Amino acid sequence: MMQIYLIDWLNLALKLLHVIAGIAWIGASFYFNWLENKLDRLNNRDEIAGNLWAVHGGGFYHLEKYKKYPQTLPEPLHWFKWEAYVTWLSGISLLSVIYYFNASTYLLATDSSISAIYGVGFSLIGLILFWLIYDILCKSKLVNKSAIFIAIIFLVVSFFAYFYSNIFNPRAVYMQIGAMVGTVMVANVFFVIIPVQKKLVDACANSSEVSLELGKTGYLRSRHNNYFTLPVLFMMISGHYPTIYSGDYGWLVLIAVIGILVMVRHYFNLRGVGKAKNSLIVIIAVSTFALIYALAPSQTKVQVQNKEIVTTAEAQLIIEKHCVSCHAAEPSNKAFAIAPNGIMLDTKENILFHKDQIYRQAVLSKAMPIINTTNMTDEEREKLGIWVEAN
Repeated sequence: MMQIYLIDWLNLALKLLHVIAGIAWIGASFYFNWLENKLDRLNNRDEIAGNLWAVHGGGFYHLEKYKKYPQTLPEPLHWFKWEAYVTWLSGISLLSVIYYFNASTYLLATDSSISAIYGVGFSLIGLILFWLIYDILCKSKLVNKSAIFIAIIFLVVSFFAYFYSNIFNPRAVYMQIGAMVGTVMVANVFFVIIPVQKKLVDACANSSEVSLELGKTGYLRSRHNNYFTLPVLFMMISGHYPTIYSGDYGWLVLIAVIGILVMVRHYFNLRGVGKAKNSLIVIIAVSTFALIYALAPSQTKVQVQNKEIVTTAEAQLIIEKHCVSCHAAEPSNKAFAIAPNGIMLDTKENILFHKDQIYRQAVLSKAMPIINTTNMTDEEREKLGIWVEAN
């Protein structure tokens, strides 16, 4: 019991660290991409590529971007890298604590034929393999053909999403793809962006020539990271919304949402340079509403007419069989020290109080029980739906 209690605190600490570091990293990405888009590139000194004046927090700021580097190396020089490293390290730690250490419960699908250790192995291989594919594409001539490059990346992500949907449970698929994209982002920082910046700093210190292509390489990877930000944020929070991932085609929904969010990011990047396309807003809106319509349950309410009446006592028996092992004052499921989200279903009063949540999680989205470890049948779900509608 104490071990589970301490793991809960570790989980909380890692989540808090992950969110804080992620805000700092993504915030920096948004800011520097906005800064790049807003630079005044006219009336500058020869060595200046652009400048920007801003007012914030009661003061004025003047920023300048050099075409190469300043004549003397400034001290101190501020780097932006630890936000990325801490975000990834805390994220991979969370993935390990929640999904890897409890792979049979949280990672694998109920009908998966592979063992927990193989599931973890497939997950780790995916993190590495996606980075290698992406990096090879970035070093090829295809990177200069944006439409083809984006199409290939989407096809690769779609393949991984479909593959993992056959061995992982739906929520884990979203976390896996999010971890893969996050790994590409931090690898861009560690293997490309920071080394490029170190070469620029060395060139400045030694007053040596540096190729302009060097800066363009770092900028390209930084720009890619900017487009990855919104999809990664979505995948971070997706686990709280089973309606999104719990359907038969949850992996396809994931790809659709990634596409929509990339378009959103693209719209704001275009807007930053005064080239906003209103047609993008229309495409984003139509795509979003089409997705919402496609995900809507076939019937929002269970039709009670011509159905056998289900009593509260019968509903309670179903809930005791499938839910109370976790959702009780003292859970019998060893994975929990306390009821998840504080929701207890071990009394009639609590069941009636939480009936709407039962309806959403067990009937509409079928997200509960977690990966259906207790094998709740469709007939039992239907009975719960009839009971909720009657009460």
